[in-house]
Amino acid sequence: MLMWRAASDALPSRVNLMRRKVLSDASCQVCGLEQETTLHALWGCPKLEMAWDLHFGPLRNDAKDCLNFLEVVQVCMEKGHPTELMAMITSQIWLRRNKLRIGESVSDLRLIFPMAKEALRDFHHAHAPASSTPPARIHHKWEPPPMDWVKINFDGAVFQAKGEASLGAIIRNDHGLVMAALTQVIPLPTSVEMVEVLAARRALSFAQELGFDHIILEGNSDTAIRAMKGLSFAAASFGHILADIKVLSSNFRHLVFNHTRRMGNKVAHSLARAACNFSPFCTWIEEVPVVSNVSYRSEILMES
Repeated sequence: MLMWRAASDALPSRVNLMRRKVLSDASCQVCGLEQETTLHALWGCPKLEMAWDLHFGPLRNDAKDCLNFLEVVQVCMEKGHPTELMAMITSQIWLRRNKLRIGESVSDLRLIFPMAKEALRDFHHAHAPASSTPPARIHHKWEPPPMDWVKINFDGAVFQAKGEASLGAIIRNDHGLVMAALTQVIPLPTSVEMVEVLAARRALSFAQELGFDHIILEGNSDTAIRAMKGLSFAAASFGHILADIKVLSSNFRHLVFNHTRRMGNKVAHSLARAACNFSPFCTWIEEVPVVSNVSYRSEILMES
């Protein structure tokens, strides 16, 4: 509760307001329709419906009589709604609100929920207790991106006996329709991690060539995703590839890196594994194949 307590505690002096670039306008920075309160900024603003209603629609009804956001949190806990996910969404909304107040660029509101889910996964991964029992098997299906965005799934495969590796990438829109795909065979790099970041770089380059600028880049390599987020690995053997990815990233208006499990990345995985059956470099654009194996293309691009 420290976050919303800090928002309402003692007011800073005018000098501090100027130094911190805090505006004196009390209207909501998102909708501009009402005076901003903690309840409105985090919960009541009509523009926030796309962030909350996907998984917290029932809470809207449960908390309709709440007078402040603390009461909404209490109702969430009492009614058994996912409080951890609510905390992550709240954090993303509050961070976005603060950036708006000082004139910084912000992410699309439709990305609040997927970014919160990714942050919650990172939190659980970082705080997972050591256990001798294997975790329960969880199947993660591919999920479409927000409206007007595309999701690019990438993966790499290693063929040690041939001294080769392969890259696969597939681009789908918010309806799950395939926009483009590629496979590429390359000389075997020094590590599996290198293969994954090379696949990510090729996927971004492919998206840039096709003119997409609202991108979710998704793969099942935790190392690659964490590295591209800048969480570590800058001094790794693939640091120069990360530098290329950083340059490529600046060419997109919006770009989000997202980790998924193998089940959520199986089409890209199939493409990477099948690359050795094709020419060294093949592309499919808007489901029109540039290779002759049409029946195989149809099989690997469809996802149950």
